[in-house]
Amino acid sequence: MSRPTPPTRIVISHVYSRANKGDAALTSVLIQDLRRTFPDAAVTILTLAPSGPRAVFEGVPEKAGFMHYALEKHPSAWRKLAYVAWMIPATLLWAVWLRRAGRNLPLPAEMRAVAQTYASADMAVAVGGGYLRSRKGLANRLNVPLLLHPLVLCRILGKPTILYSQSVGPFMYAYEGWMAAAVLKRLTCVMLREDISLTLLAKLGVRHNTERTVDSGFLLKARGSVAVRKQYHIPDNVLLVGVTVRSWLDSQAQTAYEKAVAAALDGVVATCGAHVLFIPQVTAHRGDDDREASKRVRNYMRHARAASVITGEPDHTGIKAIYDKLDVLLGTRFHSVIFSLTSHVPVLAIEYEHKTSGIMHDLGLGEWVVKIEEINAAALTRKLRQLIQNRGKYRLRLQKVVPPYVERARQTAEVLADYYYNRR
Repeated sequence: MSRPTPPTRIVISHVYSRANKGDAALTSVLIQDLRRTFPDAAVTILTLAPSGPRAVFEGVPEKAGFMHYALEKHPSAWRKLAYVAWMIPATLLWAVWLRRAGRNLPLPAEMRAVAQTYASADMAVAVGGGYLRSRKGLANRLNVPLLLHPLVLCRILGKPTILYSQSVGPFMYAYEGWMAAAVLKRLTCVMLREDISLTLLAKLGVRHNTERTVDSGFLLKARGSVAVRKQYHIPDNVLLVGVTVRSWLDSQAQTAYEKAVAAALDGVVATCGAHVLFIPQVTAHRGDDDREASKRVRNYMRHARAASVITGEPDHTGIKAIYDKLDVLLGTRFHSVIFSLTSHVPVLAIEYEHKTSGIMHDLGLGEWVVKIEEINAAALTRKLRQLIQNRGKYRLRLQKVVPPYVERARQTAEVLADYYYNRR
């Protein structure tokens, strides 16, 4: 069998929004990896939230994907459901007919445009992340089918399809796991960034096409420097504690989590004279804006004058430059943890999904993870003080373990190329 020719057109799928700095970083690194591995290929991004009709991200055109239309075309939940129930079978039937008969069945313009983007590509790469999972609630039952739909479409069209540095699960219902496994085992390659996901898929029967890789966020670098202390009038001799928080739990549990974080921060302000800087890792204006949670936590603090909230919208490289300047981080957002670790900043990570503990254990830092559902003010205060007291030893460990981990992340592009050229 002859070696496949290099791809000339590649689709990056499952991109959320550049408003999520972790998502933007993963997309940025993937673009760099693809340009390095397949320098002559034209790349297109399909995203949930395109920034405009002629949107471009780092020189790559952005277009709306299927999920954008499924979630944004109709305001009514029932009309959304009806649209999805029609879109998925209609586009899959379109792909079958195109593959077998070489002809296009009629589709609405927006569906046809997305489907044709996949059909004209030589390869599809789903951006890294932790989105292939489910949560409780009726509205979330559409999540897994919508995420799997483009992968099935690519499979029908015969396109090599690769999931890049993923966490998979948890799934709230068994049928969602079975559905995911049925699709993933038929893809070209599923790259997994931690062992928990690898074990989960193995139990579901997905083994032959999985590869253990490293989160590509470890490759993000800041562009330039940010004078954080000067901007927020923080003296050089004052301990700078970065914080990321997010809305995640139901109302009562969310309030308990926010008050526990506030109490822990009050403790380090009182005992260490620290200044607290709330950093918005996600600044989406609809439904997911860390600035809102940050302001609530700051308002719960007794020493709120010793805390600042970044209210702007730094991009992924700008926010990385901010993490570079911290002394320690209390981080809920997963990629805030990674961006700090690669700056050799000690982190106490608050886990809301298993991807956090998976990677922290990988680095031998499992003791510095607390689960968001189990947080209480006293325990979090004690753990944060321990982090500060042990930050010198922690930093030395990071200087030892992070560089090899970053090197492993660089090898992910080689795994992708191997699977493309030597398809199992």
